[in-house]
Amino acid sequence: MQKFMPKEKITKAGFGFDIHRMAKGRKLILGGLEIEHNKGLIGHSDGDLVLHAICDAALGAAAAGEIGEFYPPTDLSIAGISSAVIARRVLEMLKEKDAEIMHIDCTIVAEEPKMRPHYEAVRKSLDGIFQIGLGNISFKAKSHESLGEIGRGEAMACHAVVTIKI
Repeated sequence: MQKFMPKEKITKAGFGFDIHRMAKGRKLILGGLEIEHNKGLIGHSDGDLVLHAICDAALGAAAAGEIGEFYPPTDLSIAGISSAVIARRVLEMLKEKDAEIMHIDCTIVAEEPKMRPHYEAVRKSLDGIFQIGLGNISFKAKSHESLGEIGRGEAMACHAVVTIKI
């Protein structure tokens, strides 16, 4: 009789990471939000490394791969795709597995621009995409102490942890 009982959901966590070079003449899109800056992120998509890291973390938590499998940089038909479109597809994939995102925690690593003035706007943008409530979304930034490509303002990185119920 037990096999007819509904399966109890468990909580799983996934980790995501992304890094992109920066260049003048590109828009800076972070967490689905355009941020005013003199440089943006280079990428096959819009370069939104926040959404890329979050999507990879969510897929990892569900043991469902990573976004490069579904949106490879070799596919010219998706060049310039909005990362919000990618995020919506990841949410569909989670739903197919009867999984839902419970919490997002992400950290930008960058020297510029200063992110603190954008924390709440990015959190609201992320909530607009993932619909899990502001109290379940953490967004913060750290500098790279002038070290390496990130420290010279040539790149940005993002780390993300996502918890899901599945």
